[in-house]
Amino acid sequence: MMRKVLLILSLSALLAGLWLLWPRQTPVLPPKPAPAVVAPEPQAAKPKPGLAAKPAVSVTEKIPEPVTESFKLLARAYAAELELPPYSRPLSVDDEHLLNPNRYIPQAVPLEGGASASIVLPKYRFSYPETVPVTLEINGLQVFDVSVQLVAEGAAGSSETAEMRGTPQRYTATLSPEQGWNGAFEVQVSFSANGTTQVLKTGIEYHNPVATIVGVADSRGVGADMQIPVQLEVKQAGFYRLRANLYTEQRQPLALLTTTEKLGSGKQELTLRAFKAVLRNNSGPYLLGSFILEKRPAVPGELTRYGDSAQAEYRLEPFSLGQLSDDPWQPDEQELQRLQFLQQMAGQ
Repeated sequence: MMRKVLLILSLSALLAGLWLLWPRQTPVLPPKPAPAVVAPEPQAAKPKPGLAAKPAVSVTEKIPEPVTESFKLLARAYAAELELPPYSRPLSVDDEHLLNPNRYIPQAVPLEGGASASIVLPKYRFSYPETVPVTLEINGLQVFDVSVQLVAEGAAGSSETAEMRGTPQRYTATLSPEQGWNGAFEVQVSFSANGTTQVLKTGIEYHNPVATIVGVADSRGVGADMQIPVQLEVKQAGFYRLRANLYTEQRQPLALLTTTEKLGSGKQELTLRAFKAVLRNNSGPYLLGSFILEKRPAVPGELTRYGDSAQAEYRLEPFSLGQLSDDPWQPDEQELQRLQFLQQMAGQ
């Protein structure tokens, strides 16, 4: 699926390149009328020896073959995308970044003499009142005086400092949060080795949640969609976007579900929709998890705020797929126009 998405995202770059490569004709201006003069009696024109009248040349513009082939791939990928609604996209085991949207990926930093060090965190985004466990992994070097600082973005001083302890290959510390932590932070781990002090840095986000998922109600069938009501406690009113992954009971991925809606404060509800085709004839039970709850910026310059969930995942009861229609998804007019344009550029 992601290969298809990447093809669609490459359309703008391809169009820009096509504009640069497209053959252009030099505009031909109409000749200016000659001034009126009295001419002598016309005489038969004598052709110059060795010269013959040249036939008119017809020039046909043609899209380069590599560009045409690229448009064929884009057209096929986009046509496949339009078979399913954007709020209910299929998931596979290969979609690692969607299955683990809050994953932190450690990066090893090379040091002198072939040694290396890396900061390891359990995830990238944290919610109050979670602590922040930090681990330093060292290979091929003996280090001393290991400590960690958590620095708020744009702040002059550190928000929290702790000494790290452990074995020569692994040092750990846990940072306790403050209720006012909100936004981007930099994790700075410093240590001494061979008479010099070195500092490793990485980034995280820490938020005081503006809303919390507290439960999931019974699913219901509407048209071709299995609708899943998600219950929330909202602290700050605004436009919210919820993304969640739907799995089988055996934790096999089925679909990425997305919804956006304006919510007031207090007890609220967002409805996720799973299109019948993405359920792959699986009638449950299901698991709903991997939540990302965002409060979208209301004005330019405002930062995205995040919510959390009381549970990492919720179990959904079996659902009779017979309640759902087999009606195909109908793209809107703009999507169909984009597809028609791609097909025309591909010569289809």
